[in-house]
Amino acid sequence: MRILIVDDDPKSVEPLRQEIQRRFAGTESPVIGFKDSEQVIDIFSPHIIVLDLMQGSPLDSDPAGLQTCEHIWQKRFCPLVVYTAVPNQFADDERLRHPFVKLVTKGSGSDLDVIEHIRSYQPHVLALNEVAKEIQGTLNRALREVAGRVFDNTKDDLQIPEALTRAARRVLAAAMDEELSTGGPTLKTWEHYLCPPSGGHLLTGDIIRKREGDKGLPSNYAVVLTPSCDLVTDGKRRPRVDKVLTATCTGVERLLPDLGLNAATERSKCRDRLLAMLREGHGYSCLPIAELPGEFPTMAADFRKLELISLGDIGGEGKKYVRVASVDNPFRELVAWAYMLNAARPGLPERDFDSWVDEILVAVPAPEKKPEQE
Repeated sequence: MRILIVDDDPKSVEPLRQEIQRRFAGTESPVIGFKDSEQVIDIFSPHIIVLDLMQGSPLDSDPAGLQTCEHIWQKRFCPLVVYTAVPNQFADDERLRHPFVKLVTKGSGSDLDVIEHIRSYQPHVLALNEVAKEIQGTLNRALREVAGRVFDNTKDDLQIPEALTRAARRVLAAAMDEELSTGGPTLKTWEHYLCPPSGGHLLTGDIIRKREGDKGLPSNYAVVLTPSCDLVTDGKRRPRVDKVLTATCTGVERLLPDLGLNAATERSKCRDRLLAMLREGHGYSCLPIAELPGEFPTMAADFRKLELISLGDIGGEGKKYVRVASVDNPFRELVAWAYMLNAARPGLPERDFDSWVDEILVAVPAPEKKPEQE
């Protein structure tokens, strides 16, 4: 591992550095001051940072570490141990809610507390390091495989960098998505959400919420149905629509009528039919929405309760609706497919299905009888 110690007094953390070296063989653990910390962090790319907060003497100190902390949080995030003699400077910081941010007060035996936090981070750091290697390896292959075609098929030299970037991104995204798209690991129900949402504009399948609405009330949420290509906004392109088609969310009891069930139906029967729906991905006229803990409850998007919402009402501070989460493919495709099946189906009158099913069963040939053995 690469563990960076940021402290204005290297001698004071030398015992900690030596203990890190002793307990984690092969670890790089340099000590630097605050002055060049941001540049060193960007170049060294540490797996874990142990960060002091105060610079100078107790009587003339400056919380220089807070600026370094902000740089880590915004630009080079990694597991962080804030190691300080004045914990009150950080004790109320909301970043302490994050599982990869810990606060340790300097004092007798405190080095061991830092060591324990590093130990708890270690398996996650190693796993994420493997992901980083996989991404870099995939990017290398993407560049090797697409660069030739880009140069051969792009006549304008000025367009080559942009075309190369686009092609590399697509190959990289497809390669990283391959395991999930081919039935890879079993995902937790909330893992298909991207939160914070992906990109800078609305996408099909995005989940939005009334900004002033109760986060626990499904009716305050909606799922975007308008195609992503009509919602793109950047310096060169404006959205093709002024209003966004959405499916209003409701409680999960909405799933039952699609299955011929109700709240009084035996729970085992409900479970079997709901399980079949979940494996299919959607119901006859609604889409199950799994809970995203801390953001929204389990609910259903009702394709029979559609609403057009002004695109200008969805977005950042001051907008009526806030964009809560995105979904990635193949889940974005599922939203579009489920809505299309509901919207494009032909309208048919009610028929005598009981008689019809009896008619079908009568017409099914009976199995041939096997000749009796003598």
